[in-house]
Amino acid sequence: MNTPNKLTIFRTCMVPVFISVYLIDSIPYNNYIAAGIFIIASLTDFFDGYIARKYNLISNFGKFLDPLADKLLVNSALLCFLVVPGNPVPFWAVFVIIMRDFIINGFRLVASDSNMVIAAEYVGKIKTTVQMVMIILVLFDFDNRYIYTVENILIYMSVVLTIVSLVECLYKNRGVFKDTGGVAKMGCPDSAGRDVPMCDKQAKVLVELLREKGYTISFAESCTGGETVSLVVSVPGSSDVLRQSVVTYCNESKEKLLGVSETTIDNYTEVSAQTACEMADGVRAWAGSDVGVSVTGIAGPSGGSDGFPVGLVYIGISTPKNTNSFKFIFSGGRNDIRKQAAAEAVRLTIDTIR
Repeated sequence: MNTPNKLTIFRTCMVPVFISVYLIDSIPYNNYIAAGIFIIASLTDFFDGYIARKYNLISNFGKFLDPLADKLLVNSALLCFLVVPGNPVPFWAVFVIIMRDFIINGFRLVASDSNMVIAAEYVGKIKTTVQMVMIILVLFDFDNRYIYTVENILIYMSVVLTIVSLVECLYKNRGVFKDTGGVAKMGCPDSAGRDVPMCDKQAKVLVELLREKGYTISFAESCTGGETVSLVVSVPGSSDVLRQSVVTYCNESKEKLLGVSETTIDNYTEVSAQTACEMADGVRAWAGSDVGVSVTGIAGPSGGSDGFPVGLVYIGISTPKNTNSFKFIFSGGRNDIRKQAAAEAVRLTIDTIR
C-alpha cells in the first residue's frame, strides 16, 4: 500500500465524517467545520495524484479508487444540499452529475469484464475541481450577492463539464464495446499461411500519426519478443518517433527495468491486465516517451493452463491521460500468435492516439 493509495483511502473515510457533521445542526458552526473537512479531503485528491505521478507510484488500485473517492465525496455533499434548506444547488444539476457517475461506473464494469482499466480523464479532473470549489462556497454560505453569482456560474460549469467528460470518456474508450475475444481482425499471417492483415501499412499509419501529433513511442514486449517494434522500425523515418524498446521476457526484468510490482505479478500473474498496464506505464516513464505499449502473453506451444490458454495475450497502452489494457485469445502456432499480437498492438495504438 503506497502513500497515494493511503491518501485516497483517507479521503474515502472522511466522507461519512463530513456528512455527519454537516447534517447535525446541534454542532456549533457545523457548516464551517464541514467545509474544513471537505477542503482537507479535497486536498488529498491533489496530493495523491501528484505523488503518484512524480514517483511513478501509479497503480491499478489507485486508478480504481481515486475516481471513486472523488465521486463519493462530491456526491455526498450534493445529496446533503438536497435535504438542507436554503442551498442554491438545484435538483436537476445534482441529478445530471450523479447520473453521469452511474453511467461511468457501469461503463467501467463492462470494461472490467474485458480486463480493461479505465483511468480518470483530464476533463473529468477539471470537472471534479470545479465541483469541489462550488461545494466549498456553498458550504461556507457567504451572505454576499457577488459570491452567490459565482456559485451559480460554477454550478452551470459543473453540469457542462460533467456532460463533456462523459462524452469524452465514452468516445475515447469506445473499444470497450468491441468484442476482442478471438483472433485479431488485423493479425499477421495465420496458421494456414493466409495473408490476413496489412501489417506494414498499419505500421506506416502509426509512424505518420505519431509524427503528425509530435508524439514519441516506446515498447515493452514479452511474448512477442520485439515483433511489435520490428513492424515500426520497418517504416522509414521511424527514428523520428521511436524512443526505446525492451524485451522483458522474465518477471525479474519486468520488475527491475519497468517497475512492475512484484505484488502485481504474485496476485495477478505476469499474463494479466494489471501487469500489461504497469509494463506500459513503466516503459513510457523509463523512455520518457508520450506513448508506452506493452505486450505480455502465452505464445505456446507449452505454458497454457486452465484460465490461461495458449494464445492469451494482454496489450497495454499508456498515455499521459490514461492507461488501458486489452485482452485477446489468438489462435495458430507460436509465431502466428506473436505476429497477430504485434499487429493488434499497432492497431490499438493507432485507435488510442487518433
